Amino acid sequence: MDTINSRFSIRKDRNDGVDYQYDAVVRNREARKHMLGGDCECCQEYYTAVGPLPASRQPLWRSTKRKTHHGHHLSNNDKENTDKVEEHMQRISRHRHHWHRAKTPPGYWDIGFPDTQEASEINRRAAEMHKRKLIDVEAEAK
Repeated sequence: MDTINSRFSIRKDRNDGVDYQYDAVVRNREARKHMLGGDCECCQEYYTAVGPLPASRQPLWRSTKRKTHHGHHLSNNDKENTDKVEEHMQRISRHRHHWHRAKTPPGYWDIGFPDTQEASEINRRAAEMHKRKLIDVEAEAK
């Protein structure tokens, strides 16, 4: 089977001269702004609850149209809302990294041995996860 790592290599010129994936501690505020913003399980709940950043900083009384207080939850376009929440996370996240953390394989934390039906479901979910990762890596490589 052809693996993702065998199909793609890390560019040394964009990775501090090394050809392997690593994360170094970055304490410079300006350098951290250029890193990818991420989230943990606790922060995911925060970003979902808060939603996107407000569109402007001007007071409501100067606005030509009034919005409800929680207008971001009323959006019909979930994809647009998700993109705005992602932008919010990129701007304020404390979790910064150069590489996305690997996802835990399906069923990894389940205790005990799965039966045949559970094993086939785990394998199906793992194959979907692999396809999504391949698509993400191909998009990043372009």
